[in-house]
Parts: sequence; structure tokens; C-alpha cells
Amino acid sequence: MEQLRIEVIDRLYAAVLAAKTPAERIAMANAAHRTARTIVQSRVLQLHADWTVEQRHREYLRRLLGHGSDRYLASRG
Repeated sequence: MEQLRIEVIDRLYAAVLAAKTPAERIAMANAAHRTARTIVQSRVLQLHADWTVEQRHREYLRRLLGHGSDRYLASRG
């Protein structure tokens, strides 16, 4: 069984983050989320280039939202 590892944030980096305004922290989180979405979307295209756009979009949502993607897609009609 793999041993769990807890990573501790560097004190200097923690001070930098603490000095940021709430708006700056939200902007950082938003940028990280945009990057993650781009990575997921690119990976799905790389793995399933032969799929239709709809199939790739569903897989992208499945990976991004997990089980919540079924509810999301159902709500969109």
C-alpha cells in the first residue's frame, strides 16, 4: 500500500500568499482552474481524436465534474 505524504507549504511562500488580496487569490485560483481545464481538454483530444466533438465534450465533462457530469448534462437538455 502506498504511504500517504503530507506536503507542507514553504513559510516564505505562505507569507507571499497571505499578503495577497482576496481578489488576487481568486484570480490565482481562476488561472489554475483554466489551466487544468485546458490540460484535461487537450488530453481527451489526444486520447480520442477519432471521437465526435460531442463524445469528446462528454468525456471532458466526465473527467472535470466526475459523477456530477450526468446531472449537469441532464439539466442542459
